[in-house]
Amino acid sequence: MREKYIEECAIIHQNCTYTAEAHHLVAATSKRRGFWLQIVPAICAAVSSAFVAAGYAPNGVLVFTLLSATTSAVAAVLNPNLAYQEHLAAAKSFTALKHDARFLRDAHATKLSDEGLVIAVENLHNRYNELLKTVPPTEEKYFLKARQSIQRGFHEADLDESGNIK
Repeated sequence: MREKYIEECAIIHQNCTYTAEAHHLVAATSKRRGFWLQIVPAICAAVSSAFVAAGYAPNGVLVFTLLSATTSAVAAVLNPNLAYQEHLAAAKSFTALKHDARFLRDAHATKLSDEGLVIAVENLHNRYNELLKTVPPTEEKYFLKARQSIQRGFHEADLDESGNIK
């Protein structure tokens, strides 16, 4: 019986690893998108508005001002900063849960009774399911990128042959 609960910890650990990495990738993309959709157009609109205010307003500057303002308005509706914050929070939550699953599996389970282990794993499982209900979804392309990164060993601990930290 213990083996099944230890295995469940390993599954939760793996699921959290993949999900956290996917959310980190979405957050990074949203942060970059925010820069390009919010900061750059706002600066361009300000500079071109200064040209207009100075009386230098050929059609190109007016069109540039209009495009910059429109892009800023679209960015305000898309709100990439909100997506960044939501996905970063999700990534951090899954990372914390991943560490809890690893700790339970690799260290804490040895000192728990069978009944205590059952309760601890059920609590971990319930926390994982509750977290899934609250986080924003990710797209398949981010999961695939996360899988590639993880399979290259990105999340492996730096341990020597004896299992000691290098």
